Amino acid sequence: MDIVCRHCNATYAIADHKIPAQKAAAKCKRCGNRIVIVPPAAEKPSSVAAPVSSAGPQTAPTAHHDQGIIDAFPELMAFHPDTYNLSEILKPNRKGNYRTRLNKLKIKILMTVQPTLDRLVRKNEQVMRIAGGTAYYPIEILFGNGVFTMLYNRYAVVATSQRMVMINTNHRMTKTRHYLFQMAYGEIKKVSRGLFRTSLTLTRKKGKRRIFTSMKMAFTKELQAFINPMMTPDPMPPEKDPAENICPSCCTALPVQLDQCPACHAAFKTPRKAALRSLILPGWGDWYLGHRFLGGLELAGSLIVWSLVFSMLVEGGGENAAAAAFLVVFYNGFDALLTRHMARKGYMLESGQSVSGIQPQLAAGQA
Repeated sequence: MDIVCRHCNATYAIADHKIPAQKAAAKCKRCGNRIVIVPPAAEKPSSVAAPVSSAGPQTAPTAHHDQGIIDAFPELMAFHPDTYNLSEILKPNRKGNYRTRLNKLKIKILMTVQPTLDRLVRKNEQVMRIAGGTAYYPIEILFGNGVFTMLYNRYAVVATSQRMVMINTNHRMTKTRHYLFQMAYGEIKKVSRGLFRTSLTLTRKKGKRRIFTSMKMAFTKELQAFINPMMTPDPMPPEKDPAENICPSCCTALPVQLDQCPACHAAFKTPRKAALRSLILPGWGDWYLGHRFLGGLELAGSLIVWSLVFSMLVEGGGENAAAAAFLVVFYNGFDALLTRHMARKGYMLESGQSVSGIQPQLAAGQA
């Protein structure tokens, strides 16, 4: 007879001569949870067959959350069990307790992105893992504003039963922001955790890889273990161009460099407009993209540059005028290029409305 722990799914085989005559309890060696052993003889067979309805096939049993999870976190009752597999997302400790620091962090992230996931998750798709990390863009750190750009690269990394989903949040992961991305498991060639096990690298079969840093080791371990068996060895077709970006309005998968969603006709902020604003006045382009803190820093930098330019012009001379012109062109041009790069990372609505504030829309072409 085989018994299964309902908390960690550990399976134990019991010899027939050791099966108790009545109900008994045992302790799971893996998680410490209490397992109830019901011998076949103690089960009460139904003496009357269930009546068959003449109205047609019976409805499948309604999915429900693990009672131990709900007892530990009553607020999770609001999460539909068909969409969120809480038994997969949250793991108990060795004593069977769900109220761990890691689970509390997962729930914090889950509560933040729930409105977005409710719109984004497809029918027959379930959220299986969730984590938090910072998207790594070396060009922003080396040639941009250093660690300040990291404030806008925080993501909830979600593994569903069908794909990976990345949802942009603020740096504290308390509010969703702009970009939405997806990655099918069939697109992934390799998953690695980095030297210190605090980063996750998703290497594609075709296209650029995605790197998330500043992750907890438990997050990278769970995601790697979940993604590896979901990958397929088949190569990507040569004509295949994965639609990684997701429309923040209707959740339709889109190619890059669009000004408008072809499904819901929502207008997007464009790299061209962002770069032009920063070329005219550094910081204006980032303000347009919603990066207010970064835009303020760049505006302060432009004031310093203009002070230097003014002092050069006051001193006079052809060399000073040429140096002043070069300084303005260099600073404004460099900021315009950086702003264009940040605007090309994904789609954000022209209206500036946050992802979580958009009303759900039906997208027939959702992919």
